[in-house]
Amino acid sequence: MLSLEGKQLGNYDVIRRIRVGGMGAVYEGRQRTAFDRRVAIKVILGDYARDRDMRRRFAREARTIARLHHPHILQLIEFGDEQGILYLVMPFIDGGTLTSYLRRKLPELGEVSMLYQQLLDAVEHAHEHGLIHRDIKSSNVLLELRRNTVPYLYLADFGLVRTMRPDESSNAGKPIPLEQVPGTPHYMAPEQTMGIVTPLTDIYALGVLLYQMLTGNLPYNDPDEVRVIQMHLNDPIPVPSEYDASIPTELDDVVRTAMAKHPAERYQNIMELRQAFLAAIEGPVQITNSQESEAITPPSPPPMPSPRTTRQLRMTRQLSPDARRPIEPPKPIIMQPPTPAELPSIAVHDPRQRLERADKVRITDTARQKPRGIVTEDRPQTPPTQPRRGNIVLPLIAAFVAIILIALLLLSHLFGMNQLLHTLPFSTSPTDATVTITVQSKTIQNSFLLTAAPQTKAPNLATHAIPDRVIQVEQTASNTVNTTGTQQTPGIRAQGTVTLVNNGNNQVTVTKGQDFSTTDGIHFQSMSQVTVPPKQGEQPGTQDIVLIADQTGLVGNIPASAINGLCCNNALYATNAQAFAGGENAQTTHYIAQGDIDSTQEMLEQNLKQQLAQQLQKQLASDEVTAGQPVYRVISATSNQPVNTPASTVQVNVKMQGSISVYRKNVADQTAMVLLNQQAQQALGTGYQLQSSPTLVGSETTQLGKNGIIFVKVTVRGTWSYNLTNDQINSLRAPIQGATTDAAIAYLKSQAGIADVSIRLPFGSNHLPTSPNNIMIVITHSPS
Repeated sequence: MLSLEGKQLGNYDVIRRIRVGGMGAVYEGRQRTAFDRRVAIKVILGDYARDRDMRRRFAREARTIARLHHPHILQLIEFGDEQGILYLVMPFIDGGTLTSYLRRKLPELGEVSMLYQQLLDAVEHAHEHGLIHRDIKSSNVLLELRRNTVPYLYLADFGLVRTMRPDESSNAGKPIPLEQVPGTPHYMAPEQTMGIVTPLTDIYALGVLLYQMLTGNLPYNDPDEVRVIQMHLNDPIPVPSEYDASIPTELDDVVRTAMAKHPAERYQNIMELRQAFLAAIEGPVQITNSQESEAITPPSPPPMPSPRTTRQLRMTRQLSPDARRPIEPPKPIIMQPPTPAELPSIAVHDPRQRLERADKVRITDTARQKPRGIVTEDRPQTPPTQPRRGNIVLPLIAAFVAIILIALLLLSHLFGMNQLLHTLPFSTSPTDATVTITVQSKTIQNSFLLTAAPQTKAPNLATHAIPDRVIQVEQTASNTVNTTGTQQTPGIRAQGTVTLVNNGNNQVTVTKGQDFSTTDGIHFQSMSQVTVPPKQGEQPGTQDIVLIADQTGLVGNIPASAINGLCCNNALYATNAQAFAGGENAQTTHYIAQGDIDSTQEMLEQNLKQQLAQQLQKQLASDEVTAGQPVYRVISATSNQPVNTPASTVQVNVKMQGSISVYRKNVADQTAMVLLNQQAQQALGTGYQLQSSPTLVGSETTQLGKNGIIFVKVTVRGTWSYNLTNDQINSLRAPIQGATTDAAIAYLKSQAGIADVSIRLPFGSNHLPTSPNNIMIVITHSPS
């Protein structure tokens, strides 16, 4: 790359190069007309400076920055073109990039908040002006360092900016080849890797950047950029608190939502992201009732190793209340009704035992007032949680009613139905009762993007990778055709000498152009004027004269004595002692034109493509399918003689290669089905079993990447039903024997995996039989 240090670009002196990239560089400069003000000069050099598309993109970046006026967007000073070098001039920011800043130190939580809000303001301003940045990353964020305060942030590099389209609110876009996708893989949203860009791709990049600012690391990182893209597409979303336990878990939810794989599940605009972020920074609502705070004092959590144990947990400035998102109240407690056997051990008045069934209810230790101590019940290192008192009244009432019903069931079983419910009719018929239990069924559908690569030897569920291969075949063909190049050669007139004989006493002058002819009527003209002397005595005067034929061609090549007779008004006698020569007919000469070779090569290529396509098809295995269309390449194209050579025919030879990427469809389908089953097991638990093999939804879609890589999208659907074992079914009879229909249904519905219950009692009875052997249980599946 050409070095510009010490040179002058317009009104600017180039001092030193700050950084260099694949297409250009950024230099520090001095503005001559502004008292040597320090500036940053961005240039494109080399072949890129001559590329028309690159020059248009560079000019577009200048226009974009010029129309954006925001305190946190780096402004444009000037745009120029100096001797073919395009350059942008912007203020010089001496604090470096956010990348270098995070390498030096990990900012405190309050500093992260103020930096991130500055960045959100800048991106929101661009979105409000209909612009998508497309390349938000830490190296495009510049920092101006300020004493005793948080750095001032600037969003830079709008080289990949794109204008929003009318349908940009939805997941719109036209997929393009992977190698043409603009952006940085470590910050790319999954849909951006397929060329689909919307404002939600910027939201995704902001989620990546938030994770990086909190932890100092990227959520997905690998030296192989293709692997990074696969991680964005398939890997679970990492959360900051798994890296550093002092980070509030509320920020985990912000990162998860901003980095959701599907755009519809993300924050739909910057305002939603800002409100969620500020709410997460403040943490959950504290319980102010001192009695409730004292009722349950969570034990101190065990110390956890963390790279940031000394980080300050409080904000360094008060956040604006208007920017906060309302915090949702804690979830109500859902009591699980006990079985009758458990009933005597339940102490309803004990709030600690009730709280053991609460689902992730968050509390704050008012005695310590530590926001980072906020935890949830599913984290093993954290203390138990307690709901706010005002939110558990209704669930406690519902639980109390359920307990009363189960108590009635148990007491009726222990003491006899006639003694407890003596006012109700009771049938002691031994006829069987039928209990139909409908177990829960869940239908799950998902699309999986698989990466098929020649380097992959076997399916890898962790990376969603499957094998593929590239088929290549070669073929040669030749053809001989007539040449079409022609060249016209004009005819030539014959010449010869005639002897003139003068038998008169006076000299005779023959003028130029005097006509002479043969007995056959072939005419000639004299080429000069001559004078024939008279006879001297008995000796006639003689003079030779040159004649030329009136017409071109061989016809003028007359033999000797073809002219023999009087001429020139019968004053002279003319005869040619020798034959005339030099006459030639006009000719058309053929030669090899460039079009002869080009047209023949084109015809041969079309024929070869058909032959190669047939050969490629024969190379396919029975379960292999192709991705995209075959790629054809001309290896060589030659002719037996070069262009412009005089010839009536030419032979053209062409050698071509055809290649195509293929993968095994059944491997892709089975891999997607296994992945769906894994997902179902994780989401539903081991109690659910697959009813039948998952089915494909729609057709697979493929897209070609680099180096033979194929991206295969497979959508599968399956239904899982809760599986009640024989032991579990048998264990359900004893608790409901002798119970009323309502009590039995209430108990059975409280059991895991049961969606619905219907009971058919013996004729004349309103209670189940007292013997478990007379209770028949039928299992059905709920519709998916």
